[in-house]
Amino acid sequence: MTTSATVVLPVRDFDGMSRLDGVLSPRQRATLTRALCTRAVAAAREAGLRLVAVSSSNDVTRWADQQGSETWPDPGAGLSVAASAAVERMGHDPWIMLHADLPLVTAASLHDVAEAGSRAPVLVPSHDGGTNVIASEGSFPFAYGIGSFHRHFSAVPNATIITTPALSIDIDSPTQLAAFPELIEPSTLSP
Repeated sequence: MTTSATVVLPVRDFDGMSRLDGVLSPRQRATLTRALCTRAVAAAREAGLRLVAVSSSNDVTRWADQQGSETWPDPGAGLSVAASAAVERMGHDPWIMLHADLPLVTAASLHDVAEAGSRAPVLVPSHDGGTNVIASEGSFPFAYGIGSFHRHFSAVPNATIITTPALSIDIDSPTQLAAFPELIEPSTLSP
C-alpha cells in the first residue's frame, strides 16, 4: 500500500440509527450498530489502515479499546464538526472519513479509496445523495446532511468520485435494512 491513511469512524453512540426506530428496539439498534462498526474495523485492519473512532460514548470507547483502536472525543455539535475536529487533529496526514452504516464495506474498497486519496480528494456518494466516504489530507469543508454529496462536490470539484456497492450502500431506512436480513435477529422487523 502506498499510503498510510487513518480511517476515522464517527460513532456518536451505539443507540443511534434512530431512523430505524419503528422496526428495531434500542437494544437491536445497538447490536446492529456495533456489528457494522466491527465490520468497518475488520475491513480497515485487513487493508492495513489505522482506525480511530470519534465518540464521547463510554460504550463506544470501551468497544474501540477492545478492537485495538483509539477513540478521540466528539465535540458534540454534529457530524460535520466531529469530522472537522478529527482531521484537524491529524494535521496534514491522509485520512478516510468512513460511516459505520455500510454493510458491504471491504478491505479492497478501503484500499482503493486510500490509493485514490493519495492523489486527490475522494468522495463516495450514497444511493440517496449523501456522502458515505470522504478521503483527503488536511482540512476539508465537511457539510453533512441530506444531499451532502452535491455540497461536498461543489466545494471540492477536483475530487475523484468512486461509486461501488461496497461503499455506496448504507442502512438508513427499514427498506435498506430488510435487504440485509443476516444483520438482524429473527423477528426484528415489525410486520
